[in-house]
Amino acid sequence: MSLKLYLFVSPGCIHCPKAEKIVRKIAPEYYDKGLVYKKIRTKTPEGKQLSLKYNVMGTPTMIFLDSSMNELKRIVGVPGEGSFRSSVEKLLGLRKSFFERLFGRKESNEQANNG
Repeated sequence: MSLKLYLFVSPGCIHCPKAEKIVRKIAPEYYDKGLVYKKIRTKTPEGKQLSLKYNVMGTPTMIFLDSSMNELKRIVGVPGEGSFRSSVEKLLGLRKSFFERLFGRKESNEQANNG
């Protein structure tokens, strides 16, 4: 699976460096799993165009996109490292949902009951 992460930042934003630090620390761990990261500066021509396209109203904003460039998830502000990591893992299919962890997958339960 391919997962793109756009981090929208702007000059003078006091929270953007912290968001960028979290992404730069954690994102490389998932590059081999399909994550692609790009920092978007909102004041550049490309940044202005993408900010309009994805309706970015403030910074920092992280937008996760699928291979067709459809938005999967948006984080506005600075997430905690655990929250960011969890989002990446869920979107890449590396982490089970709460219900899968709690109840297991249906096929596994049926196999266990029949076995």
